[in-house]
Amino acid sequence: MKDKKKIGFIEFMACVALLMALVSVTINMLLPAFQNITTDFQLKNKNQIHLSISLLYLGLGISQLFYGVLSDSIGRKPTIYSGLVLFIFGCIISYKSSNLITLLIGQIIQGLGLGAPRAISIAIVRDKFEGSQMAKVMSFIMVIYVLTPTVSPILGKSIIMISDWRTLFVIYIIFGVFIFLLFKYRMPETLVKEKQKKIVLKHLMKSTNEVFKKNSLSYILILGLYSGVFITYLNLSQAIFEFQYHLEEQYPYYFAFLALSIGLASFINGKLVNQLGMKRLTKAAIVNSICIVIPFLITNYFITPLLWVFVVFMFVQLFNYGLLIGNLSALAMQPLGHIAGLGASIVGTVSTLVSVPLSIFIGSFYNNSTVPIAVGFFAVGTVSILIFNFVNRIHKNEKQYNQQPI
Repeated sequence: MKDKKKIGFIEFMACVALLMALVSVTINMLLPAFQNITTDFQLKNKNQIHLSISLLYLGLGISQLFYGVLSDSIGRKPTIYSGLVLFIFGCIISYKSSNLITLLIGQIIQGLGLGAPRAISIAIVRDKFEGSQMAKVMSFIMVIYVLTPTVSPILGKSIIMISDWRTLFVIYIIFGVFIFLLFKYRMPETLVKEKQKKIVLKHLMKSTNEVFKKNSLSYILILGLYSGVFITYLNLSQAIFEFQYHLEEQYPYYFAFLALSIGLASFINGKLVNQLGMKRLTKAAIVNSICIVIPFLITNYFITPLLWVFVVFMFVQLFNYGLLIGNLSALAMQPLGHIAGLGASIVGTVSTLVSVPLSIFIGSFYNNSTVPIAVGFFAVGTVSILIFNFVNRIHKNEKQYNQQPI
């Protein structure tokens, strides 16, 4: 049956932006609650609670491939409904949890559900718009996505102060139900019946194999490596700001300030990418990421860095990460235009399977010191520049070979 709902341009953008914001809100609002959860569950090792965000990301990553394929088969809206129902179920489990294991199970299920909003939001925009109109919609959505992490920890801290950490999951449930109803009654189905495709295993295997044969895999690996250190920062940010630097109530404001660096990077990247190119900006960001670690580690060797030193260090690193997200994703997707939907899902899944184990590994070395994060940035930067140079050298040699006269 044809969906006859009509929706205005502004309302459409708001719906998709809210869908994308659900992912960011769920991740960032919980950060200020780590100490409260640690106390309530009487955890002996404070690092245990840091698994929460990593496992949510794991669920988010591995489910994107499934949702991308499913939405091409049954439509965008039914796929979003299934993800939201799973997300709400995970929130209920976390709300009811009496120990860390149950909480983490709830977080994994939430992540599995959030894979739908993450994977489908871009597909919905692509279904409706193209060219400059699509760029306009995506710019608005990305502004919302970048600004959400600056507000979420402050809101989370405020809620915890007047209630407790379990209330956050009630807020998530309300937000999820609201989006479910919003899409059910206001958003039309954007994938027309004629374009829906049957799920064919042979096609999926062929497309996946194609991704691994292209240079895409190299850019996906670099994206996964840097995302691993970024998730480590998310996991440890509360412990670093509240306990190492004794900021307590000010933590959400520092976190919000640093989150703005990613938005600033996205804005500047949009201005420079046409002039300098994606590869040049990517290489510059990786080299800059490595170089700034060296003076920071030297400072760490003699004294615990002052707060402003750490803030400057992380601002630059998150700025570099902001440059890398957009450019690496675009470079990975460049040869996959003919399988864009499935390709995007594979990019998200593979990069997450790299980033989550890495974040858990780096986080295990945390002992009231920022050194593990700094060493993490240096290590992934070094490996990334080697991968980047190797891939581009091969690409250059292939190009020269193909241009030789026969």
